Amino acid sequence: MIAKNTLEQALELHRAERMREVSLINGDLLESDPEQVTALQRQATAHAQQGDFATAMELYDRAIKRMPTFAEAHANRGNVLRCLARFAEALACYDLAIELKPDFAEAHNNRGVVLRDLKRQDEALANHERAIEIKPDYANAWMNRGIVLREMGRYQEALSSYARVIELRPEDAQTFNYQGMVLYRLERYEEALACYAHAIELKPNYAEALYHHSLALRETLGLTEAIESCDRAIQVRPNYAEAWWNRAELLILTGDYPSGWRTLCWRWRSVEYGKVLRQFIQPLWDGSQDINGKTLLVTLDGGFGDTLQFCRYVTLAVKRGAQVILEVQAGLMTLLQGSFDGIQIIAYGQTLPPFECSCPLMNLPGAFALPVDDIPACLPYLRAPEKHIETWAERLGERTRPRIGLVWSGSTEHSKDRQRSMPLAIMKGLLNCDAEFHCLQKQIRDADLDDILNLPIKIWVKELAGFSDTAGLVMAMDLVISVDTSVAHLAGALGRPVWVLLPYVPDMRWLLDCDDSPWYPEVMRLFRQSSRGEWAMVIARVSEELNYFLQCLSSRDE
Repeated sequence: MIAKNTLEQALELHRAERMREVSLINGDLLESDPEQVTALQRQATAHAQQGDFATAMELYDRAIKRMPTFAEAHANRGNVLRCLARFAEALACYDLAIELKPDFAEAHNNRGVVLRDLKRQDEALANHERAIEIKPDYANAWMNRGIVLREMGRYQEALSSYARVIELRPEDAQTFNYQGMVLYRLERYEEALACYAHAIELKPNYAEALYHHSLALRETLGLTEAIESCDRAIQVRPNYAEAWWNRAELLILTGDYPSGWRTLCWRWRSVEYGKVLRQFIQPLWDGSQDINGKTLLVTLDGGFGDTLQFCRYVTLAVKRGAQVILEVQAGLMTLLQGSFDGIQIIAYGQTLPPFECSCPLMNLPGAFALPVDDIPACLPYLRAPEKHIETWAERLGERTRPRIGLVWSGSTEHSKDRQRSMPLAIMKGLLNCDAEFHCLQKQIRDADLDDILNLPIKIWVKELAGFSDTAGLVMAMDLVISVDTSVAHLAGALGRPVWVLLPYVPDMRWLLDCDDSPWYPEVMRLFRQSSRGEWAMVIARVSEELNYFLQCLSSRDE
């Protein structure tokens, strides 16, 4: 009777998550009966929840040895193995637990969690749904179902799952945070903000919700409040890399370049960027160390547009006395080799030459920490190869009308492509002008093929083998009109007139409330959406300005 009462007491404490007291009671039970399987199992769980996985495994193994049919011990052993990232072994434990106890909802649910860790979402979803079938009010299974559905892009179904969790656990802050994440993906930012706010109300020091709140505020251009939410997240979790990264981009977007660019190096500690951080035995240069007489390797960092925009900073390193090796995408090799004298240009993937310190390309603005007005912006800083200029001159023939280069979409792999690109059909309004239009894109999307074949736009997809080819064609244009892609940076760096069409919430580099860019002074104009997704108004303004631009060209040529 005493043992039974003691076990019941341990169970109540376990439910209350008072694990230290559980451990003490189970310890007493095990002293009186070292092979008491229920006590072994609960003692193991107490150790597991305190992070003592080795002891937990030993105790689960003892319980299973005593009672091989103890399904709960097998399942909980699987939980520990999952924490140790031993996923195949964890699955084997859950399989055995389910074989012993087919209606074991918790084992089905946790098996689904491991399958999600293994990116086997379809199987994971089936396990969570089986757990719900067995136990319809199982909130954790509904939650995990929502997570899997979110990862699969089945957002409406995910929202339904989270709604069910909220019915079962209305005070669960995590669910409101997850619900907000789905609404954010659906670009329903106001609703997402409400979810995050409620999560924070329920749990004021909820770092993830504060961070996500900041992201959603950024999408509504509530930038002061977004920075405040980031600051609160960082106060709760000082090493929260994603929050620091977002804060850096917010500072850059609002014009605080020295602080913003310095802080941007936090992105290397994030889950996303940490995977691609290259480790060298040579020290990382952050701008504070003397590099006079040293060889600095500037490593590839970002996309083509980033390389084209930020390669300008290598000249500042040279002025500090460094020998610079600049690593770039293979497609930019020829262009950059012809543009930077005294700098060794190598392609990513080549064997690295000897160097004494390194710096990722997009860390350079932070290393120099220059304010907006002091950005190195002497244009042009890139030069199109002369032979490519001549090739295009021959190919295009005699100029009879002004030449306008167009870019309406970028890579579909870009995280913000949906916001920055537009269908070609929207640009039709520009084509009524008395000008010659040229496509500067290397890729045409299937959705645009019919339009481009029926519009007065010259296509050069086959001829644009690399950026040197594109640079030669850009040099033949009187004006480039582009969405936020690498071609816009190429045109600006070549010193050619370029108009950039920007979404409502622009990338951090474009600042706010201005129609020019300190990165490309005098040659670049910015045309911004006044509301989310509204390209028609942007094109109407561009069309009006284009007519004026062409009139000015005509007057100049007379």
